[in-house]
Amino acid sequence: MYEFLIDDKSTKRTNEQNSHEIWPILIVDDEPAIHSVTRFALEDEYFDGKKLVFISAFGAQEAKEILNSRTDIALVLLDVVMETETAGLDVAAWIREELGNKLIRIVLRTGQPGQAPEKTVILNYDIFDYKNKTELTAQKLFSCVISGLRAFRDVSALANHSAGLKKVVEATADLFKKQYMSEYASGVLLQLTSLLYFEADAALINIESGENILRSGQIIAAVGAYEQHVGQPPSVILSAATLKQWSDCDQVTYKSKIDNKILFSYKTRDNHKTLLCLKYRKSFSQGDTSLIELFVQSVAIAQERMRFWQETENTLNEMISILSSTVENHSQQSGEHFTGVTKIAMLLAKKHGLILKREIGQRQALRPH
Repeated sequence: MYEFLIDDKSTKRTNEQNSHEIWPILIVDDEPAIHSVTRFALEDEYFDGKKLVFISAFGAQEAKEILNSRTDIALVLLDVVMETETAGLDVAAWIREELGNKLIRIVLRTGQPGQAPEKTVILNYDIFDYKNKTELTAQKLFSCVISGLRAFRDVSALANHSAGLKKVVEATADLFKKQYMSEYASGVLLQLTSLLYFEADAALINIESGENILRSGQIIAAVGAYEQHVGQPPSVILSAATLKQWSDCDQVTYKSKIDNKILFSYKTRDNHKTLLCLKYRKSFSQGDTSLIELFVQSVAIAQERMRFWQETENTLNEMISILSSTVENHSQQSGEHFTGVTKIAMLLAKKHGLILKREIGQRQALRPH
């Protein structure tokens, strides 16, 4: 009954993969006309700066294969009656229970509303909406799809926020150990992008002021396309001219826009710089900018305190080692070494929250008595 709306455009599935630029929407229906109607109504639409792109599946099994192979699909427009009277319901349950995807939004569509009563379906299945095909005008379809994409964006942001918070919590206990600083920064970076509702390519870069940025600079944390470059020099994502401009800046804070990247930097009191590089696809509000600046400053200060803690610990280790060696070597107690100084010093350090290197105690224990 929808043949009058069929256009000449192909209904075959798209293979576009860059979900940062598009909203992938899966149409699952055994009627080719439904695919054409949906594309005709929505294919030129955008939401939140990203184009709506449609993938077609003409049965339940094909839909499962696509969903198994792609993790970027935001919304499924799912027919209820296909191979069987409950094929769509079975796919909806499979998405949540077997595939384990709790984020994707599911809109059930049916031309036979009596076959699957709306109240029963809404109560028993984790879906976003339930629509009767005969009542679904172009405007209602548009409203339903945009609402579904907005819901997907919000639940994805919440999931990313939770994942970022988990990383921060796990890293906080060992924050002052160098190997955990990257986990902390990565977790906070993930939280930042989720709070901005922003699927970002973002990277954090560290350098000691005055050092050669191309030699000593390093990407310490990243999300999106930049994640593969963690541990690498910043030249893999920024030009030498851009890095030199940042390195030569003596101001405490630094902001710049280059191409489609926005840069925020903060210099700590010990002359280390932390740079956040965000590849953006939409403009930032004043609130967004303030949040980004606060993020960069907080991470930079956390790193400064980590460096101070490590320097303090190293200095105390050295002092204890020298003091204990001096006293032990000059002990007059029958030629035996006085190991009590080392033990007392280490207990006092532990009492004040310092974790000293075990090698001090091990070295003293190995000395001949």
